[in-house]
Amino acid sequence: MTRGKLQEAVAATKEQTREALQLLYDNVNKGQRKQIVKREEIKELFDRFGVSYDE
Repeated sequence: MTRGKLQEAVAATKEQTREALQLLYDNVNKGQRKQIVKREEIKELFDRFGVSYDE
């Protein structure tokens, strides 16, 4: 696999992960959202993948 193809594959995987995490966050109720974002490791994961969330 060439470097360019690897970078494309990584970018595609990151986008799929971001979309999946965003879908998960968007489909839980308000109380669950607050609990999810309180966990530092999950908040870091959301930040890493660019998931938008309300604090």
